[in-house]
Amino acid sequence: MRATAQRIIFGLLLLLSGCGYYNPYVAHGDHPVTLHRSMWPNRTNEIGLENTLFQAQSDWLRKSPLINFADVKDQADYILNGTIDRVTYPEVSFGAHQQGIEGQAELTVSYSIIERKSGATTWQRQGVVWTQTFPMTQDPVRLQANRNAALRKIADDIGEEIYLHMINTMTKLSLKRGQ
Repeated sequence: MRATAQRIIFGLLLLLSGCGYYNPYVAHGDHPVTLHRSMWPNRTNEIGLENTLFQAQSDWLRKSPLINFADVKDQADYILNGTIDRVTYPEVSFGAHQQGIEGQAELTVSYSIIERKSGATTWQRQGVVWTQTFPMTQDPVRLQANRNAALRKIADDIGEEIYLHMINTMTKLSLKRGQ
């Protein structure tokens, strides 16, 4: 019985190792790219939101040794631009007496990645609305803390999306260079 289980496990490992699966969170290649990014203009009344987004991008993009940051645009392969367009907090769930019990942070952003040498926009997202629910409360301090936590989660999601796009771009470039 034990030998059969070992054979099954070995067969599964062999099957998984040869199926072409790759981890999208890991870049492959030997040519790092440099990325210039600046603080996004914040057109909302949320103080510090631009810092939250910038830090979330940093946290994600630093996960790969193949992405380096350039302080000057002329030293970068790619330029990441963006704007924070709008933030709203509609109530989405109601309890007794029509009192809101759950709100939703809605953050509208636009961003693009430009290849510096050619000036071509390699990726663009215009007016994308990101949402995250949060619990409502009568305490204004806790309510603001809940809103901020929702915005941090959205910022993390945006940072992850940008990171995954950069990793996929680098993987495709490495495959083209290898041909």
